[in-house]
Amino acid sequence: MNGVHENQPEEHPGMEERLSTYFDKSVTIVRQYADLIEQDYAQPVLRYASLKFKEKPVTMTFLSIFAGLSALPLLSFVGLTVFALSSIIFLAFISAAIAFLTIEAILVVCLVFTLWSLFVTASFTTAVVGFVYCTTRLGMLIAHQGPSGVTDWADETRQYIFYARKREATDDSDESAVLVDGVGPNSKKFKVEEESPPDN
Repeated sequence: MNGVHENQPEEHPGMEERLSTYFDKSVTIVRQYADLIEQDYAQPVLRYASLKFKEKPVTMTFLSIFAGLSALPLLSFVGLTVFALSSIIFLAFISAAIAFLTIEAILVVCLVFTLWSLFVTASFTTAVVGFVYCTTRLGMLIAHQGPSGVTDWADETRQYIFYARKREATDDSDESAVLVDGVGPNSKKFKVEEESPPDN
């Protein structure tokens, strides 16, 4: 603990010295710029004004009063000009944003309406194509099989609509067999279960 407290006083003087050096450098730079402005601009202007006051006191007095009275209007003009320019830029940005959002909303509405129209058209076309196909298929089945073709047509239609698949009977867990009576749409299927062997 004593070692820690002994090291802290050694770190703070270094920090203070760096801050003091930085502050002295900043003050020196500001002073150099101030001296430069004073020597290159302020003093020549004052000497010129003093000389002109001696040569033309009435004219310089008028110009001094006029410059003093014109300072506020000139500053006001500059301020109002900057304010007007900033306002115009701001209003232009807001107007552009509003116009963009309005156009984007119109485009979104048009897109939604177009997609909905295409959805309705596709649904109607699908229904018409399905109806034409089913009607044609019914006519073909009746032409080839007679009145019994209606049953096959109903089965096919049910398969297309409800995604039902005709499956052949397979062996159950008890290995039952399937017998088919007849051939064609009027055939019948019978399930025959094997009898278990009698207990001894």
